[in-house]
Amino acid sequence: MTSPQAPVTIAKPVTVKDEFVHRVNGTEVRLPSLSYLKPGLIRRIRRLGDVDAMYTLLELVLPADVLAVIDDMEPDDYHVLLDAWRTHSGVNLGES
Repeated sequence: MTSPQAPVTIAKPVTVKDEFVHRVNGTEVRLPSLSYLKPGLIRRIRRLGDVDAMYTLLELVLPADVLAVIDDMEPDDYHVLLDAWRTHSGVNLGES
């Protein structure tokens, strides 16, 4: 006698629609949620590696004056910003 198989379900990924807002040296930085990017943005970065995709995305969505503030950040502060953005978007890798 065989037991009935349970239906296979695939967990739906977390989707955060709200923009990520962070202040850097008094300048407001607004970034789209990484889990809810518009198709045009995805199309432009789809063939890039992770690092190139991240910088290209920043260049596509930030005005020049805000991008200049990001460019001048201390590396540790920049990594904190990126981690907070990923966490906000629900795509943080977590700890292993």
